[in-house]
Amino acid sequence: MITDNLSKDINKDLIKKYNDTTFMYTEYPHKSLWSKKFGEKDFRAGLKNLCECKDNDPLMLYVHIPFCSKQCFYCTCHTVITKNYQRVKEYLNLIFREIDLLHEFLNKNSLIPNIKELHIGGGSPTILNKQEFDLLIEKLQLIVDFKNLREFSLEIDPREVDKERMRYYHTSGINRVSFGVQDFDLNVQKAINRVQSPELIEELLTPDMRKYFSNGINFDIICGLPNQTKESIKKTFMRIVEMSPDRICFNYLHYSPKFSKHQVVMHDGRNGRPSKLPDLFEKKMLFGEALGVLLNGGYLRIGYDHFAKPNDDVARAVQKNTLHWNALGVTSGRYHDIIGLGLHSYSTLGDYYFQNFLELRDYELAVTNGKFPIHRGHILNRDDKIRRDVIKTLRNFFFLNYVDIEEKYDMEFKEYFKEEIVALAKFSEDGLLELSDNRIIINELGYQFTDLFCSVFDSYI
Repeated sequence: MITDNLSKDINKDLIKKYNDTTFMYTEYPHKSLWSKKFGEKDFRAGLKNLCECKDNDPLMLYVHIPFCSKQCFYCTCHTVITKNYQRVKEYLNLIFREIDLLHEFLNKNSLIPNIKELHIGGGSPTILNKQEFDLLIEKLQLIVDFKNLREFSLEIDPREVDKERMRYYHTSGINRVSFGVQDFDLNVQKAINRVQSPELIEELLTPDMRKYFSNGINFDIICGLPNQTKESIKKTFMRIVEMSPDRICFNYLHYSPKFSKHQVVMHDGRNGRPSKLPDLFEKKMLFGEALGVLLNGGYLRIGYDHFAKPNDDVARAVQKNTLHWNALGVTSGRYHDIIGLGLHSYSTLGDYYFQNFLELRDYELAVTNGKFPIHRGHILNRDDKIRRDVIKTLRNFFFLNYVDIEEKYDMEFKEYFKEEIVALAKFSEDGLLELSDNRIIINELGYQFTDLFCSVFDSYI
């Protein structure tokens, strides 16, 4: 059992020395580098190639519902804030048209994708009334064999549901739910414009409710919110451990007011909301405080920013070396490819990446004209795939064996990455990782700098 406060090991001098902002590497290369030259024609080619060459490989289907009734100030998701439900219904009709496009394409090419997992996210997909949710499920049956699904997951805004709604989701086939929690401290909640009591969530997680979701309960928490303190975050995580979710995603706040303009409210305390954003060192201290509570509570660290109970699928995937990481978080590695539907959604089709349009008017124009709404994309070359594997392995396992990459790609690791190995030496000298003749091992002190180590292998920076 771990009893020490792990935040005491965080070195302020190292934080200051390596105060660099890097990508989270949910994909490589980063989506900001994808090209708008990749459009609908490339998407069709990528989808056809995937279904023909990997016809029995499992896929995930992702459906994006961007609407929220209220703006959370921390949010960097692509959302549409509205209280006009007619807009939601109109958007669903566009999603239905995109589903029709996909169905028509698959039928025309005699393709049957092996969709094994379905995830509905947002935004707040719980904004959908039962009638519209039923219509969405009915429409998805054109491309999804629901009897074939291993997992059907839904993101939950606990402010929008009650026990009756949770039972309804169960009867609709949902077997995993993910709660947007963020923090339980009232001062933090007020500063981020998301007030929801822990009792509200506890009421939804009674034993009779939990049995409905056999694949598990997820909590999403953010580190680095305004007004968070070591004391407050410890209390939040003590309460979380009592609630006993199966998985926890504990991400650092991504503060980017250039792209998410509403975030500036958290920093300058506008609208009568005095607030304070922790600096990088304070964020690391907060993370360390929470880490100690989670490890003492029996959770295992899964990759860089996820935690799970020892009997959860992703914990077992660490032991099996199958853990995978994508824009939805860590998975057990049962699927790698994703077909994304809806505004802003991503698709990973073999060697192709695609992202749908970010603006509703562009999305609407495409689907109403019978075109897949592709905004930009990228096709991975051999170097991309090698570097992606290196980056994801380090982020998932804090460890890399050169031989694994050499055997997969028929190359000599130390020769291919001789400049990168030299660049990693400074981190080794500071005691953050170990370099040997055939491996990289990130130690516990270095875990917090993992994305920075990954950026060494990023040829686009």
